[in-house]
Amino acid sequence: MLFRHYISLTFFLLAVMPAAGQQRTATVGFWNVENLFDTIPNMHYDDRAFTPQGRNKWNTARYESKLANLARVIDQMALDVIGLCEVENEGVVRDLALRLRTDYNFIILEETARAGGRNLALLYKGDKFIPADVRTIDSRTSRMFLYVRGELHGRRIDIVVVHLPSKLNSRAVRERALDRLRSFADSLHTADTASRLLILGDFNAAPRERIMRRTLLRDSMFFSPLATLAADGAGSYVYNGRWLLYDNIFLCHRLFDNHFGNRQSGIFIKPYMLHNDRTRRGGWPLRTFTGRRYTGGFSDHLPVWVALEVGD
Repeated sequence: MLFRHYISLTFFLLAVMPAAGQQRTATVGFWNVENLFDTIPNMHYDDRAFTPQGRNKWNTARYESKLANLARVIDQMALDVIGLCEVENEGVVRDLALRLRTDYNFIILEETARAGGRNLALLYKGDKFIPADVRTIDSRTSRMFLYVRGELHGRRIDIVVVHLPSKLNSRAVRERALDRLRSFADSLHTADTASRLLILGDFNAAPRERIMRRTLLRDSMFFSPLATLAADGAGSYVYNGRWLLYDNIFLCHRLFDNHFGNRQSGIFIKPYMLHNDRTRRGGWPLRTFTGRRYTGGFSDHLPVWVALEVGD
């Protein structure tokens, strides 16, 4: 397991001097970027499909197209902080950051064989967010959690980035990961009364599913500002022609004291991110591959975001 943490010194210095008296909005998001792999074979896990000779014919042109597509969306969102999942390694995150118009720093939780090249990362603007502590949290499954504590617009915030096991796993495995996530949250709040926790990621479950209500959401400690969108049939992922909100952001009520206030939230969606089909209302996310066919898209997931009002 490796951490990589890249900081721009210029932006670090700017971050300690917020403008006084201005109304500030902090923006945080998450995106499952779906298999952002480089073209180089890895000796620790099987990534042969994402090599020039592999099943996906994953060559430099396709890799560069994927990076350009992701950068287009991230630049347009212009968030202060955005969590990512399904990034292969530090190299692909660096390549992505270099293609962004905004100067983003990044932290990556890189677990070679255990994660099979599907790792977690956090992109952040160095003049908005200052990391103070970075840790890995054992989920007791094959997928670890990334914990980052820092200051967002000068206010303490705790961020956990997750990619929960898919529904191809047993219910017991999925519940174990969610129980571990909730246990970490409870322990953090007990040990550190200043913590203000925000959990973002791909939960592979909609917020109203029973597995979520019985684990992470078993009381009123957390809520999702995106829940009303899910109730109205909106989502970040399509399965069997149905939109599902698998990607989500959960906020602890402790976050909303005199330091932060929730303003708005949403699912980031633009026409160019969709594969239009008259048989599917509104289309569905334009993927890099549709089955075995290369379609040169973005991801099978849409990004989600939340804007927080920063108090004086």
